[in-house]
Amino acid sequence: MPKLIEVIGSPGSGKTFISSKLELLRKKNKQIFFHSSNWRNFKKFKNLNILIKFLIKLKVILVIAIFYLIFCKRFFFKKIYNRTFFFRTILLIYRHLVSIEMLKKILSDDDYLIMEPGIIMYFLQDYFYSNEKVTLREMDIFNKIFVKTDFIIYTNCDLKLQIRRLKSRLRGLPQRMRSLSEKQIHKTVKKSNNEIKKYILNSYNLNFKIIKINTSKDIKEFKRFKIFLKKK
Repeated sequence: MPKLIEVIGSPGSGKTFISSKLELLRKKNKQIFFHSSNWRNFKKFKNLNILIKFLIKLKVILVIAIFYLIFCKRFFFKKIYNRTFFFRTILLIYRHLVSIEMLKKILSDDDYLIMEPGIIMYFLQDYFYSNEKVTLREMDIFNKIFVKTDFIIYTNCDLKLQIRRLKSRLRGLPQRMRSLSEKQIHKTVKKSNNEIKKYILNSYNLNFKIIKINTSKDIKEFKRFKIFLKKK
């Protein structure tokens, strides 16, 4: 099974940028990083037989059901956006987790699977758009049951830079932000920074390495990460 890297960070912090840069890295001219959301990787799924695909999909459905049973209180959060994104979110979680599980079956032990987005972001994102705060108990339960990774890359940068990046993205603002006012967007990004920082601060004692990358500092931390990987 490949080594797992989950990239987490608030909207506009550079998660997709870092993931795409990692995909370009080569070892002896061979691709070793594979992004879970890159559609070009999906053609590899045809090598899996129908039974394995079915079992993977069944496993993902079970994981999602257990996740929402345990953390069902998020159903009742008062969100700052007007529309309901529940079923859209469920579908996205399902697609991303299926992609991750299939790539885990296909990739070799020498490869790295970049999970972006992964289950940690899905766990945290409901808190970005509400006044609720994730508790230490919730984080502890979540980490024990759901987090299976070797590395976490935590991207962060200046709040104003995040807002500028979000406004200039070719694909536009995240769906949940599109109906928000300037003030609400600012509040949401600030809240997401706080919730992710809290999660990181309370996850250092777990069995994965956390690598912080400040994407507003010319990606110096990213260069150090490349050096670290060469030693592996």
